[in-house]
Amino acid sequence: MSKKIESYAALVRVCRSAGLWYVGSFMMEFLEKQDLWRNPDTKGMFIHQMITEYDVGDSESSAITRINCVIRIIESKKVEEALQMVLDCNDKKLGCSDSKINAQLCLDEIRKGNFKF
Repeated sequence: MSKKIESYAALVRVCRSAGLWYVGSFMMEFLEKQDLWRNPDTKGMFIHQMITEYDVGDSESSAITRINCVIRIIESKKVEEALQMVLDCNDKKLGCSDSKINAQLCLDEIRKGNFKF
C-alpha cells in the first residue's frame, strides 16, 4: 500500500498532482478495475492499458504519477472527498466538463454501494 493520505491538505496536494480533471474523468475506471492494479502481477498491465487507452498527452512518467495518485486516493479511502473536490472546482480551472459528469456518476454509484474500497 502506498503512503496513506492523512489530512485534507495532503488530499488536495495528491489531487493536484493527479489533476482534478483526471480524478473526475477516470476514478470509476480505477474502481472498476481494482483487481488489476491491486495485483502485483497485473498492475503493470493496468498502467500500460491506462496510458495507451487514454492518451492524455502526458509523458509516461507523468501518466504514471497520475495513476499512482488516484490509487493512493482509493487506498486512503478518500474517494468521495476527492470526487467532491472535482464537483466543487471552478469549471474554467478544471478544463474538462466531462470530469464533473463522470465524478457525479461515480459518486452516485459509490453511494448506492456499488463500489467497495
